[in-house]
Amino acid sequence: MNKKLWMLFLLMFSVVTLSACLNEKEDEPVIEEPTEEPVTSDKLEFLDIYYLNDLHGAIEETEYQIGLAKIANFVNNKRSEHKNNTLFLAGGDMFQGSALSNYYMGRSTIEIMNVMGFDAMVVGNHEFDWGIDVVTDYFDGETSNGEANFPLLGGNVVYEGTNNIVSHIEPYTIIEKLDKKIGIIGTMGFGLESSIAQSRIDGYEFLEPTEIIKKYTKELRTTKDVDIIIVLSHDPGGYMMSSLSNLTGDYKVDAVFNAHSHQEVATILNGAPTLQAKANGERVGYVRIALDSKYSMEAINYKSSSSPLFNVEDEAVKTLVDFYKSETDTLFKTPIITNRTYLSRTALTEWVASVMRAKTNASIAFHNTGGTRVDFYDNEVINLAKLYQVLPFDNVVKTVYLDGSTINSLLNRSDLRYSSELNYFESGKSYKVATNDYVFDKTNDVFLYGDNLSNDGYVLRDIVFDELTLQKDVYDDFVISNALLTNQTSR
Repeated sequence: MNKKLWMLFLLMFSVVTLSACLNEKEDEPVIEEPTEEPVTSDKLEFLDIYYLNDLHGAIEETEYQIGLAKIANFVNNKRSEHKNNTLFLAGGDMFQGSALSNYYMGRSTIEIMNVMGFDAMVVGNHEFDWGIDVVTDYFDGETSNGEANFPLLGGNVVYEGTNNIVSHIEPYTIIEKLDKKIGIIGTMGFGLESSIAQSRIDGYEFLEPTEIIKKYTKELRTTKDVDIIIVLSHDPGGYMMSSLSNLTGDYKVDAVFNAHSHQEVATILNGAPTLQAKANGERVGYVRIALDSKYSMEAINYKSSSSPLFNVEDEAVKTLVDFYKSETDTLFKTPIITNRTYLSRTALTEWVASVMRAKTNASIAFHNTGGTRVDFYDNEVINLAKLYQVLPFDNVVKTVYLDGSTINSLLNRSDLRYSSELNYFESGKSYKVATNDYVFDKTNDVFLYGDNLSNDGYVLRDIVFDELTLQKDVYDDFVISNALLTNQTSR
């Protein structure tokens, strides 16, 4: 081959290789890389805050959930870069929602959070699901029943009819970083009592949070010499977020972290970073409060593709997760049946109502849309762990006899789905109705005011598990049109 042909060959090879490399880069996720020099100042020039909200016990990695071992690796590496400048906060609803957390009544999640180095957590409405005492026991100073090494906050979570904060919940905590004091105030969203089962919220109430926040902000700034105020509020934001961002002087709030609505929010509002990091460990929130002009305010939600640090598991957290899995995998991961085609939460809500109706021999059964939390996917193997995701709350089934006219008034409720073989309910005639205790026990609803109220003690998730177990022996797989087998012989 002569010299010119050889040079032409090399040129063509180089172009092809470069083109291939460029194409590969286009398919790769955008990687966030640190660019800052290590901080050596003895003054706090910025504060970095990492944040999780509405975790709902999402300990393990899934297609959508990052997993706590990988989140720990990310946060620990970031914290090691700026140890004296970093906090890690939790926005509530951290425990209720997965088999691996529910089985241990949240203690598994608490122990993992301890290893991850959380600095504070605010109370969420789902912390009441087992009774608030179950959660506050982890903050009572008694190590024998499991103990968090960070405080639980909720300055407006009080005993009903009083201003007395519930035992083992604090209104705020103060953390010192270098030359600054940071005050972290926690509150529950106003009106969220309605999102809690009546039996669990009786005796408690949530005061309007804005005035509570203003009260403690002034107290911290004027009597505790606090320099930075952070609000952790298990609240979607909205009006309260706007109100807080406008406060000045002794009432000034430097950053607001929201929760509850599972939204992805990251913004700077009137100079104050405001953030909500979706839910179920799908995002890790990050805020930077700049105290020196050479740094900028930031608010970001990281996802798993944002950094290579999410590709590696923290060994200490992984070891703890593996321990809990070794104790429970046989129980939770044993297959029950395979779901054939996709079923939405709405479709599953109606099917769950049909199982309630069959179990109780009721004329109609209602299930609330918020009580069914995830979908069934194509060809998904259903196990008990999946049922905990679908029905994480330990609801029991109750029955009552209602007049037909009352039942008719419920049929178009947007928060309920129902199952019945009847198309019409006669006024003046009484029918047996089944629903879960969350719906049943609401004092502003109709169920408590019917006749022959009954609680047979059926846990909703258990009767769904039993139905699917029966179907496994009769059907090749699960489809929603399968005839129900619950109480088949008695119907």
